[in-house]
Amino acid sequence: MIRLLRIGSVAAAGALAAGLALAPANADELSTLRANNELLQQRLDQLAQVGLQHPNLPPGTPSIAGSFPRSFLIPGTNTSIEIGGFVDLHASYFFQGGGQNSNAAVPPGTGVALAAGITLDHVGPTHADNSGAINLSKDWFRMSASESRLFVETRTPTAWGQALSHLEFDFYGCTAGGDFCTDLNRATNPDIPRLRLAYGTLGGFLAGQTWVPGNDLAAGAEIFDFFGTPGTWGFARAPQIGYKAPLAWIPGGTVGVYLVQPTAELATPGGAFESDCGALSQTGTNCYAPTVGENPLKDPLPDFAWVLNFQQPWGHFQLHGMVREEQVKDATFLDKSYIGYGGGFSGAVHPNWFGWSKDNLGFQAFAGVGMGHWSNWTGGSNGTTQSLASNFGGPGMYGSVGGPKDAASAALVSFTQVQQWGGAVNYQHWWTPTVRTNVAYGIGHQDLPVALLGGAKSPEYNTELQVLDANLIWSPVPFINTGVEYTWDHRFTVFHNSGDAHILSYVFRVRF
Repeated sequence: MIRLLRIGSVAAAGALAAGLALAPANADELSTLRANNELLQQRLDQLAQVGLQHPNLPPGTPSIAGSFPRSFLIPGTNTSIEIGGFVDLHASYFFQGGGQNSNAAVPPGTGVALAAGITLDHVGPTHADNSGAINLSKDWFRMSASESRLFVETRTPTAWGQALSHLEFDFYGCTAGGDFCTDLNRATNPDIPRLRLAYGTLGGFLAGQTWVPGNDLAAGAEIFDFFGTPGTWGFARAPQIGYKAPLAWIPGGTVGVYLVQPTAELATPGGAFESDCGALSQTGTNCYAPTVGENPLKDPLPDFAWVLNFQQPWGHFQLHGMVREEQVKDATFLDKSYIGYGGGFSGAVHPNWFGWSKDNLGFQAFAGVGMGHWSNWTGGSNGTTQSLASNFGGPGMYGSVGGPKDAASAALVSFTQVQQWGGAVNYQHWWTPTVRTNVAYGIGHQDLPVALLGGAKSPEYNTELQVLDANLIWSPVPFINTGVEYTWDHRFTVFHNSGDAHILSYVFRVRF
């Protein structure tokens, strides 16, 4: 009987694993992607140990076990539901690269978004010494529980294939995007829930807000840093519609095509802004360009993206790409369109060196023209990646506050698409079954025409970011991760100025 129980359990586990392989990724951390496999193995071991001593339930007793790990059946339906998430405490000490009087709710993220705004060794076109500001950025401490997360997922078999819904929140509503709440530490921290994921699937069809196509979570590193590394494809999550189907002629292969919510970015002599904002006076957002009279960006069509993925016993390999149209158009003389494009690859392998069967190597790289945020920079209007650059809105030029508004002046406005490239690599080594180390490095680069942006009077735009993470994680039980992580951030600007950050973080995270 024990043998039959094991055989049945293994078969069930194989079916569950096959179903999970078709489900969209739904968490930031690589550890969450691997948690299902660990839970499957744990339950197999438990079943094998129970054997003949398994309690004999009365005939006709219904099972509440769901169709996927950690789920249960909703009574009276064939829908399986999982309620999960984690509670997280993230504490960071900034040896350099922190703040002075920043709001206490500022999240202790330590990666690419922080790197985009690090205090520079010199500032501005005059290359003035900035040692005073650097001194203020040292010895800074922050703790936050805002990354704590809650999600609900359902799966239901239908004649059209599996129907899935996923709804997920965290508590970055006050702190994400530069809009900080006030008085957060005088009594309590009333962080506001923020929608992360909200999507549904029916067979291969998907609609809703989820990870942008090609954002390869399984190729990423298991790091605590919420902001992540540059050099990865995609810009986190966005509303989209898509369809994914298996490739019958390639075992383990799938192909997906998607339409994604667009957002254009423009760098000008007065600052940078994006298409998804209203008044340019909205400080604290990616809309602020005080000397520019209007925002000429327009998104006429959704971005188109495609993904080819190949799952194999040794790991996986993925190819992905995107095409987008961007318009600059005002009510009078400006009307131009540009096609941005880019592509890349990613993957993860289990090298099995020296018998280290659980070790994992991840990699990715991309390049393109006019990609903008598809190249995964963020950090305020001047700190993000740009898809277009122009002299529009320069001092005394067409588009500036109080500037000329005639056809001759509009003809002097030039636009150019920005070229970007990036890459990232990471390695995970397991010291024991519960202790592992992850090392991750990423670099992102963009070429900006400084002369077009105002030359010596141009803003201090970023041209390159680098981030290095190294950690030690211990899981005393399968659903708890705790450990320390060191992060080095480097920022390099159009005027060859640079800045660095050095951060040590501690995290305690309990999944449920």
